[in-house]
Amino acid sequence: MPTQVDHSQRLPKVAVAVLNWRAPDRTAACIEALGALDYPDFAVVLVDNGCADFAERSFDRGPEIVYVRSERNLGFAGGCNLALEHANRLGAELVWFLNNDALPEPGSLTRLVTAARRTHAAILGPKILRDATVPPRLDSAAVSIDARSGRFKLVGHDEIDRGQLDNLSQVDAVTGCAMLVNSTVANRLGGFDERYFLYLEDLDLCLRARRAGESIVAVPEARVHHAREASRHGRQSNDSLYYTCRNHFLLMEDHGRGGRVRQLIRSVSILTLNLAFALVAASAAGPGPLVAVLSGAADYRKRRFGPRVIRPSS
Repeated sequence: MPTQVDHSQRLPKVAVAVLNWRAPDRTAACIEALGALDYPDFAVVLVDNGCADFAERSFDRGPEIVYVRSERNLGFAGGCNLALEHANRLGAELVWFLNNDALPEPGSLTRLVTAARRTHAAILGPKILRDATVPPRLDSAAVSIDARSGRFKLVGHDEIDRGQLDNLSQVDAVTGCAMLVNSTVANRLGGFDERYFLYLEDLDLCLRARRAGESIVAVPEARVHHAREASRHGRQSNDSLYYTCRNHFLLMEDHGRGGRVRQLIRSVSILTLNLAFALVAASAAGPGPLVAVLSGAADYRKRRFGPRVIRPSS
């Protein structure tokens, strides 16, 4: 059903931030899907993040595109902050941070903006569906976070979508896969924390926004399809295990609750949980996943943040 756009009020300009890192075909498909959006006032900020895949490439049709190239890979956090700078130059009131392996449905942005105007939320997220699954399965509708235990989970992940989460509204967090952010709030918070580099920087931004008195809202009527396995070869790659473990500790350092005993219990729980994920991956990939998790924990202890540096063994 077509989205009803209310033209009686001025619609805010939206910048859609898309990062590309050596995945030009996937990124081009994302931009093609953006060309079908029914929202009337948006531009795409396309960031070649440590590559030049789109330096000589032009799009004959589709949305307005502002091309930005970073000579080095800034990670998701740094790449999004670079896109935010250019969104500010465009005068965008809202920034939609969209994974390059995400395919938004035509009415998704309109529904997100409509919800932003209705709720005055600082950060909003759509229902995210796993791409090409029949019946449709949820990737996530939101993220729940327990700041005492340190546990977080994708709400609805891998469930068949029967509309069971269509009444979601106020939530702990939404994922950076398709996160609409008020640009004034994003700038006031300093954007994404670049210590994270990759993974969990989206949860950190949501938690900092909530701490500042802002609200986070899920918008299930907006739908985006996500080909998750295209991102860094899947959730169980060694890099994903490393960053998730290291950044999990950092996230709870910044946002965890409880006294020293609770902190100790939480730290043990975080390491155990991440080792459990590594053991599943190690059953097919050898010791690499376990090394990645232990390296992530060690680098957190040594305050080594930003991009992962693999050091030769002595």
